[in-house]
Amino acid sequence: MTLSQTQYIESLAAKYNLENAKLYDTPMEPNLKLDQASEIDERIKYRNLIGKLLYISTGTRPDISYSVNYLSRYQSCYDQTHYKYAMRILKYLYKTKDIKLTYCDDIKGDVLDCMVDSDYAGGNIDRKSTTGFIIRVYGNVIFWKTHKQNTVTKCSTFAEYTAMSEAVTETLFIKNLLSETFDVELEKPINIYEDNSSAIAIAKFGNFTKNSKHIEVQYHFINENYENGIIDIVKVDSNLNLADMLTKGLEKTKFLRNRNALGLI
Repeated sequence: MTLSQTQYIESLAAKYNLENAKLYDTPMEPNLKLDQASEIDERIKYRNLIGKLLYISTGTRPDISYSVNYLSRYQSCYDQTHYKYAMRILKYLYKTKDIKLTYCDDIKGDVLDCMVDSDYAGGNIDRKSTTGFIIRVYGNVIFWKTHKQNTVTKCSTFAEYTAMSEAVTETLFIKNLLSETFDVELEKPINIYEDNSSAIAIAKFGNFTKNSKHIEVQYHFINENYENGIIDIVKVDSNLNLADMLTKGLEKTKFLRNRNALGLI
C-alpha cells in the first residue's frame, strides 16, 4: 500500500511557477541558522506557503517535517530570506513528487517500536532543543513528530531524556490503540531506540544524580515503564537513528539513506 500527494504538489508547483525552476535534492541545507526579521514584509505570502507545506509534511512526507517545522517558527518575523528557504522545500517536493510512503506486509518485524532523537540547543535564538521521533508498526512508519521543546535544557542528556519521555507517551497511546481497536497484543516490551548512553542509563536504572534531580517528575515515568517491562530502551548508532532527520538538516547522502529507510520510495 502506498500514500502520496503527487497531484497536490503539482498544483502548488503550477501556482508558484516552478516548472522551469532550479530543483533540489534535499529540503534544507545542513546547519541552516536563520535570524528573526526586524519587521514582517506583508507582501510575502509566507504563512500561506508554510500552511500548505505543513499539510504535506503531516500527511505523507516525514522527510520535510523538520525543515517545515523550523521555518514555521518565523511566522511572526519573516522576510524574503525565510520565503526563499520555504520555496526550496517546495522545489524539493516538486523534484520528488512521485515519492510514495510505502507500507509492506512484514509480520516478522516488531509489532511496535519507536526511534527518538534530539538536537541539543538547536534553536539559535532561544537555545531550546528539538525533539524528533518516529513510531513504526511492523516496520512501517505510522506516526512522526518534530517540534521545539518547551524548556531550555542544560545538556544533551536532558534534551534526549525529555524527547524520550514524549516519544514513550505517544508510543504507549499507539499500544493501547492496537489493543483496544485491533485486538493486537504485544508479547514483549516495546523497543525504544535511543543513541544517547547517558539518557538510556537514567531511563533504565534511575541514575538520578544531583545534576539530574531538576528534571521534572513527569519525565521519570520512562523508568517506571521500563521496570514494569512495558518498554525496553535500546542503544542505536547515531548513523542508524532514523529520527535524526527530524531534528536537523542532514547532508545529502545521509538524508537520502534515512528517507529510503522510512519507506519513502
